[in-house]
Amino acid sequence: MSNTMLKIIAMVAMIFDHLWRFFPNSPYFFHWIGRISAPIFLFCCVLGYVHTSNKKRFFIRIYSLSIIVEFMNLILKIDDLRMNFIRTIFLVTVIIFIIDKFREKNKNAKLYLYVFIGWQIITTVGIYYLLYMGGVTDEAIFLITSLTANIMFLDGGILFVLMGVLMFIFKDNKLKFSIYFIILTGIYVILFNSPLILKLESVLVNYSLFYLLFNLISYMILGIHPMAVTVDILFGNPQWMMIFSLPFIFMYNGKKGRGLKYLFY
Repeated sequence: MSNTMLKIIAMVAMIFDHLWRFFPNSPYFFHWIGRISAPIFLFCCVLGYVHTSNKKRFFIRIYSLSIIVEFMNLILKIDDLRMNFIRTIFLVTVIIFIIDKFREKNKNAKLYLYVFIGWQIITTVGIYYLLYMGGVTDEAIFLITSLTANIMFLDGGILFVLMGVLMFIFKDNKLKFSIYFIILTGIYVILFNSPLILKLESVLVNYSLFYLLFNLISYMILGIHPMAVTVDILFGNPQWMMIFSLPFIFMYNGKKGRGLKYLFY
């Protein structure tokens, strides 16, 4: 199965998912089908990074598209907090670029890492201040996070960034790839489909500092809102069904296919 065919499968699955999200009374199994799309798109993103002949243009293209999508959310008044998976993909590519530089023993690798971490800390503090002290609207915050390529309020949360990074690290080892994918799926179930987050919130609500940190980590970085936590893994949060993307990913035959890049953009 070529890279292009993988993208087509992910695109079709995503369309089913968005039909369920935006069209009332659509069958719920459309949402189940959509759970395979994000991991496949992440895998294709890794392939794109590995095979691109111009990484600078690759980064600019993905970053620009993430900004365009965020403006579309703003114009269309889409109030879902994380309807911009392109920003998640962009952060994955930045991190695997840094890892790649360490593998190449590039003399600037540590500099890239320090700049990335420093930038994330500075922008996170700034966004947190604007959100709680500056009276800035949610829409403006989401736009700022996209413009600054910040890790907060990501579509899918930081776990999907970790997923994409590990895809890059283990892309040549199917066994390790499978193990980490299953572990991440299990973590996702524990966080989103068990009472763990609700219990932590009930304990920490009486400790203001810890409660603020809890909100920062769970809601803004992991993407877990207490209202979204459910014990119903089929009809509550069926994201664990992303495990079914593995067979499609493992059918990749190393070929690009027709490309069709403008269709996917």
